[in-house]
Amino acid sequence: MRYVVAVKQVPDTMSVRLDENGSLVREGVPAILNPYCESALSHILSMRREGDTVAVVTMGPQKASDALRRCIELGADDAYLLSDRDFAGADTWATARVLAAFIGKYEPDADLYVFGRQAIDGDTGQVPYEVAGLLDVQQFAYTESLTIDGDGFAAVQDYETFARTARVPRGSVVSFGTVEPSGRLPTVAGYRRGKAAEIRVLGRVDLGLGLYSVGLKGSVTKIVGTESVKAARRGMKVEIIDPNKGAEFIMREAEAFR
Repeated sequence: MRYVVAVKQVPDTMSVRLDENGSLVREGVPAILNPYCESALSHILSMRREGDTVAVVTMGPQKASDALRRCIELGADDAYLLSDRDFAGADTWATARVLAAFIGKYEPDADLYVFGRQAIDGDTGQVPYEVAGLLDVQQFAYTESLTIDGDGFAAVQDYETFARTARVPRGSVVSFGTVEPSGRLPTVAGYRRGKAAEIRVLGRVDLGLGLYSVGLKGSVTKIVGTESVKAARRGMKVEIIDPNKGAEFIMREAEAFR
């Protein structure tokens, strides 16, 4: 089996700034491997069998190679960095176009294309679906678990109100909806392997993409305004004698936070 896992390097803070184009300003902000991406990679590594290989790919500046080295430390085999000044300012659609072009040219025969549910810096969760659409393959969202099943896979998808088991054909896009709060620790051997790993860097021309199809020029999303919202809930005290009514009240309050 050949697995391709798309990952992203994200700011290690909840306090980020936006430039005049609505793009995140990352300069001077500590960065980490997106937790959802790391969790997705962990799922794939845990089901890898002898002879299977795992490639990781990210789009970003040169420093995004640190996220790829983290993936190599954890057990990935190959790493691709899609880096070009023309990619700057990309929205989810332009990002998906770059990833789809990479897959079509460099990893067209992989058995599975894997994503995390979303990136913590944007929280849109759109890229997996857009990549699947551009590749014209099936996509399976909110995947809780994945197993090899015959010549394909079986996924359990958690939609909160219900769960389903789906047959996943090879060549599909799968996005995992879970995240591991504590993350994973690499072995000493893995750490050394990550430091010495060769990361293949590809640019716009390598992917065969036009200047106006990538980055800010190829983006269709326009941010017209941003604001910070602080959620606040006023404490309240209630007295309910009837236990049935008390249970109903608690259920209503819990439902309001879902």
